[in-house]
Amino acid sequence: MSFVHLHIHSEYSWLDGACFIDDLVQKAVQYKMPAVAITDRNSLAGASRLWHQCIKAGIKPIIGLEMAVWNDEGDDRVFSVILLAKNGSGYDNLCRLVTLAYINDPNAPRITKSQLKDNAQNLICLSFSVVGELCTLLLEGKEAEARQVSDWYYEVFGEDYYYEIQNHNLPSEALAMYKLMNLAYETNIPMVLTNDCHYLERRDSISIDALNCIRKGIDFSHPDAKRFACNEYYFKTPKEMKSLFDFPRQLSKNTLEIANKINVTDGYIPIYDGDLSVQRVVDALSSYSTSMKIKSEPNSKHITVSLMDNKLNDVLEHLRKQLSDFNLMPFTEYESWTPISIYSAILKTMKVPKTKIKELCDLIPSGVNSLFEAVLINTEFSCFSSEDYVCRLSAVIADKLISTFREEKSAKQKYVLIPKRMSIPIVRDNDGNARCQYDFNFINQICLISLEFT
Repeated sequence: MSFVHLHIHSEYSWLDGACFIDDLVQKAVQYKMPAVAITDRNSLAGASRLWHQCIKAGIKPIIGLEMAVWNDEGDDRVFSVILLAKNGSGYDNLCRLVTLAYINDPNAPRITKSQLKDNAQNLICLSFSVVGELCTLLLEGKEAEARQVSDWYYEVFGEDYYYEIQNHNLPSEALAMYKLMNLAYETNIPMVLTNDCHYLERRDSISIDALNCIRKGIDFSHPDAKRFACNEYYFKTPKEMKSLFDFPRQLSKNTLEIANKINVTDGYIPIYDGDLSVQRVVDALSSYSTSMKIKSEPNSKHITVSLMDNKLNDVLEHLRKQLSDFNLMPFTEYESWTPISIYSAILKTMKVPKTKIKELCDLIPSGVNSLFEAVLINTEFSCFSSEDYVCRLSAVIADKLISTFREEKSAKQKYVLIPKRMSIPIVRDNDGNARCQYDFNFINQICLISLEFT
């Protein structure tokens, strides 16, 4: 019997995930898993990439996310849950929830339980880990309150609500899971076995610690440097998952049951099939000013516009009036690390002196794609970086993390036209400015028209 991982953080869990989607799918195929999920925190940016890679590999993609839920009444704390889209309608609801979360708090996105209830249709909900609301209440000895929370989620999700059972060899977790299994016996709510996957291999745990240090602006000497209390947060094989303690076999079977509930054939990822053409957008631009230089390649939905002496904001306002059925907003750019930038950041977390960091980075040849390549090309860098174990280890970690994202931001003067009827995840920066969470590749794959102004 196989197993499906349902709780995974990809590179789109900003500075907190290193399960690179391409490698993740290959691992799932290698382990003969029929499906695989990504559940990035407040993000659907990796959805299209997972979908395409899974379909190409012949396994089922499961799109979900980790979402923080803020209690409306009583206990004012915030607890996460895992939400999985059962179909295209469920995916639309995930988009709405991401948008609502950023409206509520751009710095710490969260939704209220009322908002979750209003957008729960066609979603599967997992109760989350030892730090989820249920386990927290059970560990606090508040069994009656835990039962009330469980009853609320069951009322909202019905048979699509599952208790999430995990075992990362943590004492508090073991106690919490026993209590949760007792609650499951009382409520008859099904349990499902998951592993909170933040990296692919056990040996990669130090890489996620490095990302944690970068995110917090601390080094490895800091008490909060270690992201997790152990190195069990990796993508385990079905055999490893089934060997975890003495959990009932049904917990593994329920991962397959959940995967079977998900229909990826009917608009699971939205595709625009409306009648807005590139030519209509070009005509709308030309009606504002004939002085602009407008270009679009045949069979492309991307338009480049040289503004000349025209003001961008005025052109955008004109487009919004001309194309009133569409939202026009910036899309997101996910800035990847360069070999120099990631190596420098890792060395800093290792408390390597600034002078030595500069010396090492100055030796990295321009144009290389990895630190391994730099070692092969530049003998001086190879010798200098290898003479110190910390520097050599930093290079290994840097190459492991080079495909994660250094920053996510609004694409400068790059916009997307989104039908107002289409659900799209919209995020906001600290100033409240909205942007589509998708990047250019995602926008292109779902056939939306994009514009770039110069």
